[in-house]
Amino acid sequence: MNSSHVMTSCVLILLVALLCAERAQGLKCYNCLAVPYETSCASATCPYSDGFCVTQVAEVVVGSHTSKVKNSMCLPICPSDQENVEILGTTVKVKNSCCKTDLCNAAVPTGGSTWTMAGVLLFSLGSILLQTLL
Repeated sequence: MNSSHVMTSCVLILLVALLCAERAQGLKCYNCLAVPYETSCASATCPYSDGFCVTQVAEVVVGSHTSKVKNSMCLPICPSDQENVEILGTTVKVKNSCCKTDLCNAAVPTGGSTWTMAGVLLFSLGSILLQTLL
């Protein structure tokens, strides 16, 4: 086996090991409570082994004024939506979305998941290594 094949094998093994090590740390979710909808949230590791990253968007209507706030968190279950709940004369519509990949509960889409980034990296490395072998 020549040195380029050994190097290729080592790079691929290292990449797989890094991906597995990150997954062993647990699911990462954005975490914040009752913040304006456009606000960014910090991330945290989910304490539940089989949890969900959840985003709840609450739309509050008071008279002719509407405002949106969000909660982002990790929960052991995926809660169901609550359509048009009335609380003390105020109409609140709560929409939940659940997912199970790292940092997938952003209200505004982010750059992509860890697995997407790893796929791009693997593809890039693979094409470079193929060019050196040919």
